[in-house]
Amino acid sequence: MDELKLLIEMVANLPSLAVWVLVGYLIYKVAIVGSVYGVIRLAIIKVHDWKVKPVEVRMKLGAQPLGEGAIEALNAQIARLAGPSGYIHMSDIQKLREALDAKLKP
Repeated sequence: MDELKLLIEMVANLPSLAVWVLVGYLIYKVAIVGSVYGVIRLAIIKVHDWKVKPVEVRMKLGAQPLGEGAIEALNAQIARLAGPSGYIHMSDIQKLREALDAKLKP
């Protein structure tokens, strides 16, 4: 409130200088308020991205040794299952399970 009274007195006494002070003060306030809203907006975006990001599940292959080139071949088939997005849905895993069950059935 005191700042406003000082600005009004300046406008009454020195109009050209006061206009520049008011413009500077307005730019300062807009920059401060804008940066606060920018930080709040960034925080909201980061929380949103964190909440909707798909959960990555890393699986460790057993202790059984794989043949030469088997890991690369297995990774290639898993990448083929994931498709271009690299995301594997639970329904994809179910399809793989059914295909393996059908193939390994005696």
